[in-house]
Amino acid sequence: MRLLRAIRKGDESAIGAEDLLDSMQTPLAVVNRQRVIVRANAALVEGLCERRLLQQSVAALAFGAGALLDLVDRAIEGGEQLVARRMLLEMKRSHPRRFDVQVSPLRSGEVIVEFHLVAEADQDLGEGALPAPEPAAQQMARALAHEIKNPLAGLHGAAQLLERELPNRALAEYTQVIRTEVDRIRRLVDRLLLAPELVRTGELFNVHEVLERVRTLTEAEGGARVERDYDPSLPDITGHADRLHQALLNLARNALQAGAAHIRLRTRAEHRVRIGERVERLAIRIDVMDDGSGVPEDVRDHLFLPFVTGREEGTGLGLPVALAIAREHGGTLAFTSRPGATTFSLLLPVNA
Repeated sequence: MRLLRAIRKGDESAIGAEDLLDSMQTPLAVVNRQRVIVRANAALVEGLCERRLLQQSVAALAFGAGALLDLVDRAIEGGEQLVARRMLLEMKRSHPRRFDVQVSPLRSGEVIVEFHLVAEADQDLGEGALPAPEPAAQQMARALAHEIKNPLAGLHGAAQLLERELPNRALAEYTQVIRTEVDRIRRLVDRLLLAPELVRTGELFNVHEVLERVRTLTEAEGGARVERDYDPSLPDITGHADRLHQALLNLARNALQAGAAHIRLRTRAEHRVRIGERVERLAIRIDVMDDGSGVPEDVRDHLFLPFVTGREEGTGLGLPVALAIAREHGGTLAFTSRPGATTFSLLLPVNA
């Protein structure tokens, strides 16, 4: 660990001897200013990689877009230590895997690159598993909540007055829908104004009941066919059904706005899955899958930050709020995306 800390601080003397580099269990590579790999230790060459590394461009390890090369470029040019989570690399040909990658500049102008293989249970969660800082999202949500409460009260009152004046009492069903949705949004707003620790209690509920409400509203908005793919054996979870409804509705609406013609709501049980630093014995995975245009490349790294959006008319608030709700329930939110196949996955632990 002392040697690794020295390397991260840019101490060339710590990596001057190949045997010291090879003694480290962390897979490491040294990349020069030409972005060429000039050294690699045994943990990388023998433990992870089945291809030639030395004198090869670091870009050759990346799968798809050159995210790794961009990270090395920034470390070399900016002289700062950088970390990227869940980067997709192809250490073994035709077998891409996800790694947490740390790049540390050396005084010589070279950089040391560390590769930390993501746990098997987390491999398929996607490049969006690194969340935005929670305080920014929480502050944004609370600021908006204050502005939303007054018009909500007006909507609720207007719906009540309209209901009294309707000539056909059968039409009252529609005003009831307005009032019910306004009440639901008001409860959500009230919770946004609470301290985060106060919203971590809740009641038992069934996720499929929540998904059915999401499906109904999504189909009512039009433009996409919504398919169910539920595991009926899933247990209830503890939390706030209204909050989870909001998170999933945000994901479904994102799919609609990406031009999806087909949305699939899928639930599965996950056993011994890692969520953050914890390994959960049992978790529920909810996937919102669509065939829309996908997440634009230029916003992927910052997708869960407030006000980041790939659409001119978008607010960039739906995903930060969905992430905050996932965290309130002890879970996480991640995505995989390419044009025609995008999946946002919500992992929620089941209380023992």
